Amino acid sequence: MDMSSHSESHYPHDMWVFPDAQSATQDIANKTTSMPGKFKLGLAIAGVLAIVGIVGFILRMLTDGFSGHEAWGYYGAIFSYIFIITSSAPLVAVALRLTKSHWRRPISRISELFALVGVVNVILYIPLIYLLPPINNPNFTQGMHGELQIRKTIWMEVPAGAPHLWDFLGIISLAVLSLIILWVSVVPDLAEARYATKGWRRGLYTLLAGHWYGTKKQWIHQKGSLALLGALYFLMVVFVHFLIVSDYAMSLIPGWKDSILPPLYTITGFQSSLSIILIIAFVMRKWGGYRDYFGTSVFWSASKIQIGLTLLWTYHLFAFFITLWYGRMELEQNILRYLMFESYSWLFWLNVIFIFLIPFWILVWNPVRKTAWGPALAGSFILVGNLMFQIRIFVGAFNAGDIYHLGLFKVPPPVFPDVWDIFMVVGGLGLVAFIYLLGTKVLPALSVWEVKEGAMYQQMGSLYRGEYLILAKPE
Repeated sequence: MDMSSHSESHYPHDMWVFPDAQSATQDIANKTTSMPGKFKLGLAIAGVLAIVGIVGFILRMLTDGFSGHEAWGYYGAIFSYIFIITSSAPLVAVALRLTKSHWRRPISRISELFALVGVVNVILYIPLIYLLPPINNPNFTQGMHGELQIRKTIWMEVPAGAPHLWDFLGIISLAVLSLIILWVSVVPDLAEARYATKGWRRGLYTLLAGHWYGTKKQWIHQKGSLALLGALYFLMVVFVHFLIVSDYAMSLIPGWKDSILPPLYTITGFQSSLSIILIIAFVMRKWGGYRDYFGTSVFWSASKIQIGLTLLWTYHLFAFFITLWYGRMELEQNILRYLMFESYSWLFWLNVIFIFLIPFWILVWNPVRKTAWGPALAGSFILVGNLMFQIRIFVGAFNAGDIYHLGLFKVPPPVFPDVWDIFMVVGGLGLVAFIYLLGTKVLPALSVWEVKEGAMYQQMGSLYRGEYLILAKPE
């Protein structure tokens, strides 16, 4: 047994919660099937925004078609925004489960449910297949000055299907793998909840739960499978992030070669995915009726990772800048002017303020980190900053000029959104919210088996004049 020397006098009264393991299954099943008025309103708003996005996409397609990628910069930005957040979110459950973090139990299913949005990522990516220009210059003729026969990409030997086929396969692989992780994790809950539900849910739960009876052998296989699948998913998500940002951002700006952008892109995804999970947890705790399952310790513990990722993002941003600035090559200086200090300077500074300065000054104060609202508030700013990052990088890349040129030897002007761009951006956000909200009414939004397991490992005990959390470590 571990004894944590944390006196209640120094912490909020709800720092730790002790759910009733006996009633948790029925309670969460009731919450899954209920449809409160606020939930219906949120679902309706998300549905309307999704329809607006579809309208914007159709009108953009009718106006500009797929012959050129320039007009689709904001579509590429919102796809990237959705993709890096939702593809990174399952890693929160994976990583914290591998490190045996006890406090992560209430947020595990929140992160795994983003696997449902993986299907949306596949659908949203399909138009980008047609928009990504070929690697070989279709207008190249021998002796043409300043033009490349093969534009600079990560696909040096141009294998068959590159880059379109391999990028698409990567996104499909992530979607399938995340759904498998969700299924393996949710099977114990469905096997128990099928006796507490009625109608179509009972049939679906019975089908998905299969022959799960909770034997010792099944539990060992389940936890081993989650560990192996999680490790594979981590490797896959980093690699696919590298493919997307390289092919749809870096390769579209002539002469841009940078080893820092892919890890910066991935860290942005990690930072934002943890942030949106904490926001959802706060909403569930505050208005969703899950207060008995979310102690303040969940937010306090996660905030330490959140501030670490915020500082890591800033370090990589500085590394990105100093590499190009110190080189003093004309095209690299133009890339800095284009993306950071001239064309998109206003967006760059807002990006830094929202994704670093404000969250850092919120999270640096320990009394704020010890609340449920503090990390969630910081996460809200991080999500806004991430959106500005995606717009700056992808809209800039889609409108950088001749992609077959030797380099960026003049700084292009910024491109501002029109009505259809705005429709697609808000519509993309609405579509994700709509799918996720529906998912919480199909599958339990809390990992019941993990919450019940955690309830058996903890209790409050007294020592001298203080009360302390006693936490068992069975593994």
